Amino acid sequence: MRADYVQDALYNSSKRWAEHAVTCQPETRDKVLSEVRSWADSQTTLLCWLSGPAGTGKTTVAHTIAEEYDRRGRLAATFFLWRKTGDRDNINKIVPTLAYQIAGKIPSAKERMEENLMLKDTSRVPIMDPLSHLFLESQLYKLLITNVNPTDPDLVIIDGLDECASQEGICQLIEWIRKNKPPFRFLLTSRPEPEIKHHILSDGHGDVRTLSLTESTEGIRKYFVEQLEKVWPKQQRIEDGGRLQWPSESYLDRLVEKSEGLFVYAATAVRYIGEGFPQKRLEDILRFNKGLDYLYVQVIEEAKKWEYFDIVMGSIMYLRYQLDIDCLSQILLTLNEYLTSPGIRITLRRCHSILVIPNDNSKIEPYHASLRDFLTDKSRSETLFQAPAMCHGRLMVGCLSAITRAFSDGTRSPEYGLISWYYHACFFLSTGGATDGSEELKGKAQEMFTKIDLNWLKLWMAEALCWVGIPYLKGGFLTKVQKV
Repeated sequence: MRADYVQDALYNSSKRWAEHAVTCQPETRDKVLSEVRSWADSQTTLLCWLSGPAGTGKTTVAHTIAEEYDRRGRLAATFFLWRKTGDRDNINKIVPTLAYQIAGKIPSAKERMEENLMLKDTSRVPIMDPLSHLFLESQLYKLLITNVNPTDPDLVIIDGLDECASQEGICQLIEWIRKNKPPFRFLLTSRPEPEIKHHILSDGHGDVRTLSLTESTEGIRKYFVEQLEKVWPKQQRIEDGGRLQWPSESYLDRLVEKSEGLFVYAATAVRYIGEGFPQKRLEDILRFNKGLDYLYVQVIEEAKKWEYFDIVMGSIMYLRYQLDIDCLSQILLTLNEYLTSPGIRITLRRCHSILVIPNDNSKIEPYHASLRDFLTDKSRSETLFQAPAMCHGRLMVGCLSAITRAFSDGTRSPEYGLISWYYHACFFLSTGGATDGSEELKGKAQEMFTKIDLNWLKLWMAEALCWVGIPYLKGGFLTKVQKV
């Protein structure tokens, strides 16, 4: 089980702090926080579903509740999903990660889990291969049907159901919880996606408390006041010759109106204002139309002035899973020799308000999933649209080039290239190549394929199987096979 434990998915993990995970600001979201607390303390319904559009602050509410109930000794486990991060959007990682936390807090639960895991099968569900559609159900019976005392922590929080790569698995998880009623109570958050909504509310919803987040102008106003004071403190404003009261009430009114009730807009705007001279940046924002999309347009149009921006941003949007900067450079260097790790940082220098760009060799990721939604939807991003054919085509060529170069140099090929070139090739070909420049990419790929000899192919297959197989074997499959 330890091999399937995802530390980064915990509410208080160092990774989530690096992503600027926050609790609600004082006196914001008071109503919904009060409603969640009322549900958590009532010990009545099994599930509480908090839904709302992207950017309304669901994750912030979930984080606030997690921190508060952890202090109170009531929190059993958390899992904060995040798409395209490998483990944090993997349906098969959720239950083991929850179970590992529960076992660490509840001795009786740990004993029951160990007993279940020692068995070759249970009365209901046999041990299954992780690729089986029954594997999730097997996990649930073995790890969440357990012993819990009334005084033990019982609150489990799963944030961002819509971020999971397997929506079928999420629906299966919801159905299992409702049917089997494990000895925990679950706070679930997601966008109001139809499939998730159907499974949560099917067959009536007497066992579900439903809450929704909509716009909160007062909360956003308080957020702007507090955060902008940090961006340009009063003493610094005086030294810079700025106004004593900043922003003015009229500026605050306009900022709140432009936010359209989205906390993600407010957070992005604050980061953008803090990147330059605050007064000028604030005035720049106020000149544009309201809404998150227009703020993204403002930031990205400035960033696009840097050469190779589209190669880097498009790759980040369509990677199979996010890469650290050095690994990303290994792939992109084959497309342009400028895209070293420092070159990537320079290319994205105007994107700190919309991307987490770490100082170390960590992964570059969007602050919020709405950025990917925006850039991959042509009806919203228009001329800034990152076309899937072009982006997948570049990544396909980059992966193949990295493999062939490593083979020629006698070095080890990058893991991502070995196991992902085919993924990008499939997406590239499925688009029909209806994008400017796609024919050139097809030509490059065909040229590389013609140079493949048998030794190259054997090496690629051996290394690819090694990269894919070792984590799979570490997950316990080999041990299970040996027991049979």
